[in-house]
Amino acid sequence: MIKPYLIFMPLFCLMSTLAVAQKTKEESASQQPDVKRWEVGVGLGGLTAPDYKGSKTYHEYIAPLPYVVYRGPVIRTDRDGVRGDFLRTDSIELNASMALSITPDSDKNALRLGMPELLSTLEVGPAVNINLTGEHFSDGLSLSIPLRAVFTVGDGSPDYIGITSTPSLIYRLDHGDGWRWTLRAGPVLASGKYHDYYYSVKPEYVTPERPEFNARSGYNGFNGQVSLSRRFSDYWYAFYFRYSNIQGADFVDSPLVETEHNAVAGFAVSWVFL
Repeated sequence: MIKPYLIFMPLFCLMSTLAVAQKTKEESASQQPDVKRWEVGVGLGGLTAPDYKGSKTYHEYIAPLPYVVYRGPVIRTDRDGVRGDFLRTDSIELNASMALSITPDSDKNALRLGMPELLSTLEVGPAVNINLTGEHFSDGLSLSIPLRAVFTVGDGSPDYIGITSTPSLIYRLDHGDGWRWTLRAGPVLASGKYHDYYYSVKPEYVTPERPEFNARSGYNGFNGQVSLSRRFSDYWYAFYFRYSNIQGADFVDSPLVETEHNAVAGFAVSWVFL
Protein backbone atom coordinates (compact mmCIF):
# COMPACT_ATOMS: atom_id res chain seq x y z
CA MET A 1 0.00 0.00 0.00
CA ILE A 2 1.28 3.48 -0.86
CA LYS A 3 2.17 5.39 2.28
CA PRO A 4 0.96 8.99 2.79
CA TYR A 5 4.46 10.43 2.87
CA LEU A 6 5.14 9.12 -0.65
CA ILE A 7 2.08 10.98 -1.91
CA PHE A 8 2.87 14.25 -0.11
CA MET A 9 6.66 14.21 -0.43
CA PRO A 10 6.58 16.45 -3.55
CA LEU A 11 4.45 19.04 -1.73
CA PHE A 12 6.76 18.90 1.25
CA CYS A 13 9.76 19.65 -0.92
CA LEU A 14 7.89 22.53 -2.56
CA MET A 15 6.44 24.12 0.60
CA SER A 16 9.35 23.71 3.02
CA THR A 17 12.25 26.14 3.23
CA LEU A 18 14.54 23.83 1.30
CA ALA A 19 15.65 26.85 -0.69
CA VAL A 20 15.64 30.60 -0.45
CA ALA A 21 13.48 32.56 -2.88
CA GLN A 22 15.16 35.35 -4.78
CA LYS A 23 12.49 37.70 -3.53
CA THR A 24 13.69 40.92 -5.10
CA LYS A 25 13.56 39.36 -8.55
CA GLU A 26 10.29 37.57 -7.83
CA GLU A 27 8.52 40.70 -6.58
CA SER A 28 9.73 42.97 -9.35
CA ALA A 29 8.90 40.27 -11.90
CA SER A 30 5.29 40.10 -10.73
CA GLN A 31 4.87 43.77 -11.67
CA GLN A 32 6.51 43.61 -15.12
CA PRO A 33 4.36 42.47 -18.08
CA ASP A 34 7.29 40.97 -20.01
CA VAL A 35 8.13 38.47 -17.24
CA LYS A 36 6.29 35.15 -17.04
CA ARG A 37 3.74 34.80 -14.26
CA TRP A 38 4.18 31.02 -14.27
CA GLU A 39 7.29 28.82 -14.09
CA VAL A 40 6.94 25.04 -14.21
CA GLY A 41 9.47 22.24 -13.90
CA VAL A 42 10.18 18.78 -12.55
CA GLY A 43 12.93 17.50 -10.31
CA LEU A 44 14.11 15.18 -7.61
CA GLY A 45 14.33 15.68 -3.86
CA GLY A 46 15.93 13.75 -1.01
CA LEU A 47 15.41 13.89 2.74
CA THR A 48 16.81 12.28 5.88
CA ALA A 49 14.84 12.87 9.09
CA PRO A 50 13.97 11.28 12.45
CA ASP A 51 10.58 9.68 13.05
CA TYR A 52 9.82 12.65 15.34
CA LYS A 53 11.71 15.04 17.61
CA GLY A 54 13.44 13.02 20.29
CA SER A 55 13.68 9.82 18.24
CA LYS A 56 16.99 8.19 17.32
CA THR A 57 15.40 6.32 14.42
CA TYR A 58 16.02 7.98 11.05
CA HIS A 59 14.71 7.27 7.56
CA GLU A 60 15.88 8.45 4.14
CA TYR A 61 13.69 9.19 1.13
CA ILE A 62 14.14 10.05 -2.55
CA ALA A 63 11.09 11.21 -4.52
CA PRO A 64 10.10 13.29 -7.58
CA LEU A 65 8.90 16.82 -6.93
CA PRO A 66 7.27 19.60 -8.92
CA TYR A 67 8.76 23.04 -9.40
CA VAL A 68 5.94 25.60 -9.59
CA VAL A 69 6.24 29.38 -9.32
CA TYR A 70 3.12 31.54 -9.64
CA ARG A 71 3.52 35.30 -9.25
CA GLY A 72 -0.02 36.43 -8.55
CA PRO A 73 -1.13 39.69 -6.93
CA VAL A 74 -2.26 37.89 -3.74
CA ILE A 75 -1.61 34.14 -3.98
CA ARG A 76 1.95 33.11 -4.69
CA THR A 77 3.81 29.83 -4.97
CA ASP A 78 7.57 30.10 -5.02
CA ARG A 79 10.64 28.62 -3.40
CA ASP A 80 9.44 29.90 -0.03
CA GLY A 81 6.26 27.83 -0.31
CA VAL A 82 2.58 28.57 -0.86
CA ARG A 83 1.24 31.74 0.69
CA GLY A 84 -1.37 34.47 0.42
CA ASP A 85 -0.15 38.04 0.85
CA PHE A 86 -2.82 40.20 2.48
CA LEU A 87 -0.50 43.04 3.52
CA ARG A 88 2.92 43.49 1.96
CA THR A 89 5.32 46.43 2.24
CA ASP A 90 9.09 46.71 2.50
CA SER A 91 8.84 46.70 6.31
CA ILE A 92 5.95 44.33 7.20
CA GLU A 93 4.10 41.35 5.74
CA LEU A 94 0.86 39.71 6.82
CA ASN A 95 0.24 36.45 5.01
CA ALA A 96 -1.38 33.04 5.23
CA SER A 97 0.76 30.02 4.54
CA MET A 98 0.87 26.26 4.89
CA ALA A 99 3.51 23.57 5.33
CA LEU A 100 3.61 19.79 5.33
CA SER A 101 5.58 17.72 7.83
CA ILE A 102 6.47 14.21 6.75
CA THR A 103 6.27 11.39 9.32
CA PRO A 104 8.03 8.16 8.31
CA ASP A 105 7.00 4.60 9.29
CA SER A 106 6.48 5.34 12.97
CA ASP A 107 4.78 1.97 13.46
CA LYS A 108 8.24 0.43 13.00
CA ASN A 109 9.74 2.57 15.77
CA ALA A 110 10.72 0.30 18.67
CA LEU A 111 9.54 2.79 21.31
CA ARG A 112 6.08 3.04 19.73
CA LEU A 113 5.36 -0.65 19.10
CA GLY A 114 1.68 -1.32 19.70
CA MET A 115 0.79 2.38 19.61
CA PRO A 116 -1.14 4.18 16.82
CA GLU A 117 0.96 5.16 13.82
CA LEU A 118 1.89 8.83 13.55
CA LEU A 119 0.59 10.48 10.38
CA SER A 120 1.98 13.28 8.26
CA THR A 121 0.62 16.70 9.19
CA LEU A 122 -0.52 19.83 7.41
CA GLU A 123 -0.03 23.21 9.14
CA VAL A 124 -2.14 26.22 8.13
CA GLY A 125 -2.30 29.71 9.61
CA PRO A 126 -1.32 33.39 9.52
CA ALA A 127 2.15 34.88 9.93
CA VAL A 128 3.48 38.37 10.58
CA ASN A 129 6.92 39.16 9.16
CA ILE A 130 8.83 42.27 10.22
CA ASN A 131 11.83 43.64 8.34
CA LEU A 132 14.54 44.60 10.86
CA THR A 133 17.33 45.68 8.50
CA GLY A 134 17.81 46.38 4.83
CA GLU A 135 15.51 47.89 2.22
CA HIS A 136 13.37 44.77 1.71
CA PHE A 137 12.83 41.20 2.90
CA SER A 138 15.15 39.57 0.37
CA ASP A 139 18.32 40.57 2.26
CA GLY A 140 19.25 41.26 5.85
CA LEU A 141 17.55 40.42 9.13
CA SER A 142 13.81 39.90 9.69
CA LEU A 143 11.47 38.49 12.33
CA SER A 144 8.75 35.96 11.51
CA ILE A 145 5.89 35.18 13.92
CA PRO A 146 3.58 32.42 12.58
CA LEU A 147 0.64 30.72 14.28
CA ARG A 148 -0.59 27.51 12.66
CA ALA A 149 -3.29 24.94 13.26
CA VAL A 150 -2.08 21.38 12.67
CA PHE A 151 -4.08 18.58 11.01
CA THR A 152 -3.20 14.96 10.25
CA VAL A 153 -3.36 13.92 6.59
CA GLY A 154 -3.17 10.72 4.59
CA ASP A 155 -5.47 8.33 6.43
CA GLY A 156 -9.18 9.10 6.33
CA SER A 157 -10.56 12.45 7.40
CA PRO A 158 -8.08 15.08 8.68
CA ASP A 159 -7.92 15.35 12.47
CA TYR A 160 -7.06 18.55 14.32
CA ILE A 161 -4.10 17.90 16.66
CA GLY A 162 -3.26 21.32 18.05
CA ILE A 163 -1.42 24.59 17.42
CA THR A 164 2.23 25.46 16.90
CA SER A 165 4.18 28.72 16.71
CA THR A 166 7.78 29.11 15.54
CA PRO A 167 8.90 32.74 16.04
CA SER A 168 12.22 33.05 14.23
CA LEU A 169 14.97 35.49 13.40
CA ILE A 170 15.83 35.12 9.71
CA TYR A 171 18.94 36.37 7.94
CA ARG A 172 19.01 36.30 4.14
CA LEU A 173 22.16 36.88 2.11
CA ASP A 174 22.96 37.03 -1.60
CA HIS A 175 26.58 35.89 -1.68
CA GLY A 176 27.26 37.64 -4.98
CA ASP A 177 28.22 34.49 -6.92
CA GLY A 178 24.62 33.38 -7.52
CA TRP A 179 24.19 31.42 -4.30
CA ARG A 180 21.55 32.66 -1.87
CA TRP A 181 21.64 31.78 1.83
CA THR A 182 19.06 31.82 4.59
CA LEU A 183 19.87 31.38 8.28
CA ARG A 184 16.92 30.89 10.62
CA ALA A 185 16.78 30.33 14.40
CA GLY A 186 14.18 30.44 17.14
CA PRO A 187 12.08 28.55 19.68
CA VAL A 188 9.09 26.34 18.96
CA LEU A 189 5.91 26.52 21.07
CA ALA A 190 3.01 24.07 20.90
CA SER A 191 -0.32 23.29 22.52
CA GLY A 192 -0.91 20.38 24.86
CA LYS A 193 -2.98 18.58 22.22
CA TYR A 194 -0.03 18.70 19.81
CA HIS A 195 2.43 17.38 22.40
CA ASP A 196 -0.10 14.75 23.44
CA TYR A 197 -0.22 13.39 19.87
CA TYR A 198 3.52 12.70 19.78
CA TYR A 199 4.65 12.11 23.36
CA SER A 200 1.79 11.01 25.66
CA VAL A 201 1.43 7.34 26.63
CA LYS A 202 -2.18 6.42 27.44
CA PRO A 203 -2.93 3.69 30.02
CA GLU A 204 -3.86 1.18 27.31
CA TYR A 205 -0.36 1.49 25.78
CA VAL A 206 1.61 1.16 29.03
CA THR A 207 4.23 -1.62 29.17
CA PRO A 208 6.93 -2.47 31.75
CA GLU A 209 9.37 -0.42 29.65
CA ARG A 210 6.90 2.34 28.67
CA PRO A 211 5.19 4.04 31.65
CA GLU A 212 2.18 6.32 31.38
CA PHE A 213 2.96 9.91 30.43
CA ASN A 214 0.77 12.99 29.89
CA ALA A 215 2.31 15.80 27.87
CA ARG A 216 1.41 19.46 28.47
CA SER A 217 1.54 22.60 26.37
CA GLY A 218 4.58 24.84 26.25
CA TYR A 219 8.13 24.84 24.97
CA ASN A 220 8.79 22.44 22.07
CA GLY A 221 12.51 23.06 21.63
CA PHE A 222 14.84 25.27 19.62
CA ASN A 223 15.52 25.09 15.88
CA GLY A 224 18.47 26.42 13.91
CA GLN A 225 18.62 25.93 10.16
CA VAL A 226 20.45 26.95 7.01
CA SER A 227 19.41 26.69 3.38
CA LEU A 228 21.01 27.75 0.12
CA SER A 229 19.99 27.70 -3.53
CA ARG A 230 21.13 28.72 -6.97
CA ARG A 231 19.67 28.83 -10.48
CA PHE A 232 21.94 27.69 -13.34
CA SER A 233 20.19 28.41 -16.63
CA ASP A 234 17.18 26.03 -16.65
CA TYR A 235 18.27 24.13 -13.54
CA TRP A 236 17.70 24.96 -9.88
CA TYR A 237 19.67 23.47 -6.96
CA ALA A 238 18.87 23.72 -3.27
CA PHE A 239 20.22 22.29 0.00
CA TYR A 240 18.80 22.37 3.51
CA PHE A 241 19.91 21.48 7.05
CA ARG A 242 18.08 21.92 10.38
CA TYR A 243 19.23 21.17 13.93
CA SER A 244 16.66 20.77 16.75
CA ASN A 245 17.35 20.80 20.49
CA ILE A 246 14.55 19.84 22.93
CA GLN A 247 16.42 20.39 26.21
CA GLY A 248 13.99 21.93 28.68
CA ALA A 249 10.87 20.86 26.79
CA ASP A 250 7.99 19.61 28.95
CA PHE A 251 7.84 16.28 27.12
CA VAL A 252 11.57 15.51 27.42
CA ASP A 253 10.80 12.98 30.19
CA SER A 254 8.40 11.02 27.98
CA PRO A 255 9.42 7.35 27.54
CA LEU A 256 9.08 8.01 23.79
CA VAL A 257 12.06 10.43 23.87
CA GLU A 258 15.53 8.94 23.30
CA THR A 259 17.63 12.02 22.55
CA GLU A 260 17.53 15.80 22.97
CA HIS A 261 19.27 16.43 19.64
CA ASN A 262 18.04 15.85 16.07
CA ALA A 263 19.00 16.89 12.55
CA VAL A 264 17.15 17.02 9.25
CA ALA A 265 18.91 17.37 5.88
CA GLY A 266 17.60 17.55 2.33
CA PHE A 267 18.32 18.55 -1.25
CA ALA A 268 16.39 19.34 -4.42
CA VAL A 269 17.35 19.53 -8.11
CA SER A 270 14.81 20.80 -10.66
CA TRP A 271 14.66 21.30 -14.41
CA VAL A 272 12.56 24.36 -15.31
CA PHE A 273 11.09 23.82 -18.80
CA LEU A 274 8.26 26.38 -18.93
